[in-house]
Amino acid sequence: MNNKRRDYFNDQQRQAFDHSYQSFLAPLPADVITRMERIVAAPAIRPGETVLDVGTGTGALIPQIQAYHPGRIVGCDLSGKMLAQVAERYPDVECYQRDIYDLQLPVGSVDVVFMNAMYGNIADKEGALRNIVCMLRSGGRVVISHPQGRAFVERIVKDIPYPVTPLPTEEEAHAFLGVFGLTVRQYTDEERLLIVLAVKE
Repeated sequence: MNNKRRDYFNDQQRQAFDHSYQSFLAPLPADVITRMERIVAAPAIRPGETVLDVGTGTGALIPQIQAYHPGRIVGCDLSGKMLAQVAERYPDVECYQRDIYDLQLPVGSVDVVFMNAMYGNIADKEGALRNIVCMLRSGGRVVISHPQGRAFVERIVKDIPYPVTPLPTEEEAHAFLGVFGLTVRQYTDEERLLIVLAVKE
């Protein structure tokens, strides 16, 4: 994907989320929180590790991530208004307003990457995964997830004013992530939960 096309899609999303960020501040239902706890548990975060939350939004995953006592949490999002909420609520989180394609962290400096409820929104998935794997250390883990599941995303794809793709099937996850040296270790596909856990070999 060329830069002009990627920037166009990202601008659409940035405007949409800047406009609607307040709707993401409502308390989450208990069942959604339980599924998010399963998502954050998947990579077995160890104390002191560096965690990158891609598409962090207003910080929905941050409390669950903090429970594992990582040494560093980095949040990346397109929406400045969403990141302002993260900075206010979780001042210890490092916030970067940019596409994950453009995020520049040192090579091999990240232990765990979450892409929760946003994987389908990534305009340039190949570029994004290439950059993530560069920042990920050997043995690092990537989690692609959604606390409402694949069917939920498939239902909303037609109604979103910017391009959103369905979440990957198990076969698609193995094939696509394998191109970047990531081995799928867990694929959970339930009615209201998707978790793909992959490891950089």
